[in-house]
Amino acid sequence: MTAPPPRVLISYAQGNPAHSRWIAELAARLRVDGLDAIIDQYDPRPAKPWQDWVNDEFRRADWILLACTPVYCLFYEGKGDPDAGRGVRWEANLIQQELSANKLVNRRFVPILPTGGGEGDVPLALRGFVRFKPDEQYDTLLAILRKGSVIDEPNKSESPLVRVIPNPYPGLAAFTERQAGAFFGRDEDIRRVVDRLIQQRQVCLVGRSGTGKSSLVAAGVLPALRKRVAGAMGYLRFTPQDDPISRLADALDRLMPEERLRGPKTRVERLAQELRAQPAKALSSHLPALAPLLIFADQFEELFTQTSEAGRQDFAALWDALLDVKGVYLALTLRSEFYASLADWLGAARLGPSHMPLDPITDDARYRQLIARPAMDCGVPIEDTLVSELATTARGMAGALPLLALTLQRLFESRDPIRGITRAAWQAVGGLAESVRCATAPVDEAIDEDPALPGACNTLFAALASSVDGIPTRRSARVAGLRGDGNLAYLVDALRTQGVLTDTEDGHVEIAHETLFQHWPRLADWCVRHAIFLSRRREVEQAASDWRSSGNRLLMWGWERQKPAIEALCALGGIEAQHDPEFTDPGFHAWRALQGTLDEPLRSFLRPEPLALLDELRQDDTSPVRREDIGRRLNALPDPRKGVGLDARGVPDIAWETVDVPVGGAVVTLETDPPQQFRISRPFRIARYPVTWQQYKAFVAADDGYRNSEWWEGLQHEEQPGPTEWGFANHPAINVSWHDAMAFCRWLTDRLDLEGEVVRLPTEWEWQWVAQAGAAGLRFPWGPDWRDLGANSAESGIGRTTAVGLFPAGRVKEREVYDMAGNVSEWCLNQNGDPAGREDVESRVLRGGAWYNAPDDCRAARRYDDSPDDRDDVIGFRVCRGSPIDPRDAASLGADTPSR
Repeated sequence: MTAPPPRVLISYAQGNPAHSRWIAELAARLRVDGLDAIIDQYDPRPAKPWQDWVNDEFRRADWILLACTPVYCLFYEGKGDPDAGRGVRWEANLIQQELSANKLVNRRFVPILPTGGGEGDVPLALRGFVRFKPDEQYDTLLAILRKGSVIDEPNKSESPLVRVIPNPYPGLAAFTERQAGAFFGRDEDIRRVVDRLIQQRQVCLVGRSGTGKSSLVAAGVLPALRKRVAGAMGYLRFTPQDDPISRLADALDRLMPEERLRGPKTRVERLAQELRAQPAKALSSHLPALAPLLIFADQFEELFTQTSEAGRQDFAALWDALLDVKGVYLALTLRSEFYASLADWLGAARLGPSHMPLDPITDDARYRQLIARPAMDCGVPIEDTLVSELATTARGMAGALPLLALTLQRLFESRDPIRGITRAAWQAVGGLAESVRCATAPVDEAIDEDPALPGACNTLFAALASSVDGIPTRRSARVAGLRGDGNLAYLVDALRTQGVLTDTEDGHVEIAHETLFQHWPRLADWCVRHAIFLSRRREVEQAASDWRSSGNRLLMWGWERQKPAIEALCALGGIEAQHDPEFTDPGFHAWRALQGTLDEPLRSFLRPEPLALLDELRQDDTSPVRREDIGRRLNALPDPRKGVGLDARGVPDIAWETVDVPVGGAVVTLETDPPQQFRISRPFRIARYPVTWQQYKAFVAADDGYRNSEWWEGLQHEEQPGPTEWGFANHPAINVSWHDAMAFCRWLTDRLDLEGEVVRLPTEWEWQWVAQAGAAGLRFPWGPDWRDLGANSAESGIGRTTAVGLFPAGRVKEREVYDMAGNVSEWCLNQNGDPAGREDVESRVLRGGAWYNAPDDCRAARRYDDSPDDRDDVIGFRVCRGSPIDPRDAASLGADTPSR
C-alpha cells in the first residue's frame, strides 16, 4: 500500500493580495511536486467553525510552513490591531503550546521568507530554527519535506527537523480534546456525566483541586457526547475571569469565521454588548447556527473570586438564557470549596439536578490504567513495579493527579531507549511532589543568579495569582502584556517550557495547576507573604466593577479603604512610591506612582478621596456649609495636606512660603493715625496656614513644651493653656494669648534645630505685605473686591472656625497662603500704639479679621489690637521664619497717606 504524501499546512498573514498570491503559487508548486499542501484559500468557507478547521489541520499536518513577514511577526507576538490577524494569533497559540510541551524541540515548524525578507521578520520564539527562502532554496526545502517523519530515531535522519513520539502525558496542564486518546481511568464518570447532559443539558461538576475535572470534560465527556448527539457538535471553552460575558463573547467569536470587514467596534465587543442588553435575543441570533454545541465554563470558581457582584448578576441572566437554546449543552467545573457560592448564585432548584460531585480516584485498577496505558499505546514500555508503586503513592495523596501526570511526563521525556520508563528513573526524581521542584529548578536557579529576574518574578506572580479567604487561586494574564518586558517574557517562556505555565485559548497565560501553590516553594512562599495584598486587590477590583456598572456614587470607597488597596497594588507591582511634597500621607506617594499603571474603572475608583474633596473646594458653587463638612471629613482621615499636621517626629509640619522683597526693600504703609511706613529689608518665609490645633497641642503636650519655663522668659506664663474650643485637629488653634504664641515660636525654633533663623510671629508690616499681594497693594488678599466664597467671615454664616484652607478662592494672589482674611484674627509681633516699640504693657496687633467679622474688617490693611494676655475664640496666630535680627529694629519711615 502506498504511503500518503506528506501533508504541509502553510500559515500566513492575510490582507496583502500580492503575498496571498505568493502563498498560493508556493502551495501549487508543492502540490505539483507530490506534496499535499493546504492553505485556507482552498477552503474559504469551511463547514465547521474556523477555529476547529485550524485545529484539525494542525493535527493532521506533517509539516507546518510559517510564512514570516513583518505583519505576520507582529500578529504572532500579540501586537498590532486586535481586530486583525486573529488567525495568526490563534495559530501562534497552538505553535507555542506544542513547542512548550516538547521542551522547545521543533518537530515540524519551518519558517519561510519571501524574497526580501530577513531574520527580523521571524517571530522571536522561532528565530533559532532552520528557515528557508523558497524562491532561492526551493529544492532544499522540498527535499526535507519529502523525507517525512522519523519516529523516535532522530540519529538516523539527515533532516534538521525530525518527528519524535509525542509525549502522551500533559503534565500539570489539563487534558485537551486532542489528547482524548491518552485519557484513561474515568470511564464510569464519563458515562454518568454524558447521561446527565443528555437528560438535563446542564452539569455542574464539583470536586477538590487535583481530581481532574477539566480533563474529564475536555478529553472524556466531549468525545463521548459527540458519539451520542446527532450532528457535528461544536465545542466552546471559556473561563469567567473578571468579566464572564466578555469571555463568553470572545469564545463565541473564535467559533465564527474570521470577520474581514472593520467597524467602530470589534465583533467581540458587539457580541458582549448584545449579550448584556438582551441575552435571549443575542443567543437566538448566534447559537442555532453553531448547535449542537457544548459550552464548557471551566474554573467556574473565578465567577466568585474575580467577577464583581454586578457581573455575577448579569451573567446569571445569560446562563438562564443559554439553557433555553435548543441543542446547547452546559458544563461547568468548580472547586468544591466554592460550592456554597454556586448554590447561592444558581439556586438550589437549578443546582440540585445538575450537581455531580467528582471524587478522587481510589482504586488500584483505574490508577494503573491511567499510568500505564498512555505510554504503552505509544509503544513505550513501563515497568510494572513502577506502575504499582506510583498507584500506591497517588492513592495516599490528596490532589495527586496533576503531580502524577507531571511525574510521568518527565519520566517519559527521560525514558530509556530500550527499557522505557523505569523504576530507577522514578527513584531519581524522589517522589510526586519532588517532580514540581525538578520542573521549576532551572527557573529557580536562573532567578537566583540574575539580579534582574526576582523583580520580574514578583510581577509575574502578581499577575497570575489571587487569594480568596487566604486560599491561593489562579488568574490569567494577557501574553502580549507580559511580553512588553524582556525579563517577564524570558520567565514566561522558561516556565512554559517547564510546563509550569499554560496558554489559554484567548491569548492569556496562567499557572498550569493549583497544586503549584502548594508544591512550588518559591510560589508558595510568595503567596503567603503577599496574601493580604492579593486579597485587597481582589476586593478592590470587584468593588470598582460594581461601582462602574451600577453608577451609584455611594459605592465609591473612602480614603480609609482606598489607601490600603493602593499600597497593596504597589506592593504587588513592585512599584516604589513617588514623593508628593504637598501631602504628608504616604498613601498619596504610593498613588502618584501607581495611577499611571491603572486602567479604568480602577483608576477613577481609587483616585484618593481627599483629592476629590480638595477639587470640590475649588468649585465656586460649593457652599460654606459644604466646605465646613469637607473640613470635618478631611480631619477624620486625618487631614493629609502639608502644613496642617505634624511630621514623622511629632513636630509641627509647617508649609513655608518664601516672601522675597524688591531691591532696596519693600515699603508698607500702616493704617495708624497718622499713617506710618515701614521698610522690609530682608526676605522671610511665612506659614501657609494659621497654626492648627494639632500643631499647638503638640507644644502643649510635649515634655519640653508648654510647661518648660525656658520658653517663657519675659512672657506671662499661665499655669494652664487656654480652653480647647472647636478643637478639630485641622482647625486653627484659638484661645491662644500673644504670650502663648511667642512661647510656641521659641519651642518650635528649638525643635526645628534652625541655624541662623528663628521661628517668630510676623510683624504687622510683614503680614500686610503678604496679605496685600506685595507691591500689588490689593484691598483683599485675592483682589480689589470682596468675594463671598473668599473667606470664613460673617458673610459665610457658619458662626465658628472651620478647618484651615477651605476657601482657596481667598488665597493670596499668586501665593499659596490661605486664610489671611477671616477664620481667625492673627497675632503679630509688634505692639499697637508704637509699632516699633517693645513695651510689654502695650496691646498687641491683630490682623486678618475672624469668622464673625464683616468684609470691611477682613481687609489686608485693617488693624486690630488686644491685650497680649487675652485668650479669645476669634484669635489665633500664624508663624514666620527668618533672620534672628528683630524686625522691629527697623525704624518708622514717618507719616504718609494711606494707600487704601
